[in-house]
Amino acid sequence: MNGNMQRTLISGAIAIGMLVVPSLSAGAQSAPCPMVTDTVVSAALGTPVTSQYEANIVPGFDSCDFVDPNGTGFTVMRESNAFGPGEGGAAALARRYIPQLPDAVRAQIDALSQIGINIAVPGYEISAVNGVGDAAIWVKTELLPGTFNDSLIVQRGGDAFSFNMDDSADAQMKANTIAQAVLANLTP
Repeated sequence: MNGNMQRTLISGAIAIGMLVVPSLSAGAQSAPCPMVTDTVVSAALGTPVTSQYEANIVPGFDSCDFVDPNGTGFTVMRESNAFGPGEGGAAALARRYIPQLPDAVRAQIDALSQIGINIAVPGYEISAVNGVGDAAIWVKTELLPGTFNDSLIVQRGGDAFSFNMDDSADAQMKANTIAQAVLANLTP
């Protein structure tokens, strides 16, 4: 397997993981999340949370699961060095993390650089988001008929972050609040 094919397969696996990994409950405490502490996330949400982090086998990829006392869970993921210098933006986030989009839709993706533009694709709703990171998109993914996952995907420098949770009326607000807290308090 050549290097390009291997990177494509890894990127595809990460893309699917960044969008469709459902939020998991943090049953047992493991190593601390390398991106953000429970204290920072608890302060951002105004409720205590516990986290679970397991070292990932894909270099440059971290994922932490958080859960509040009501059992509401969400996942924070980071792919380090996802973009090179001068790369990125809302359209690049959509192309990288939603790789299964039909070719006809890819032509519409460049419109994502305009905040407020929404793209409806079977199984997805995609829109650009302003005010978080260097670029961001909001993605609502239909996992099964009537079952949705919400994701805020953010670029900051060369890194990409995904903030995922089950669909709810306040999911975008919560994801944005968590994203702001993670980016402001990012641990090295």
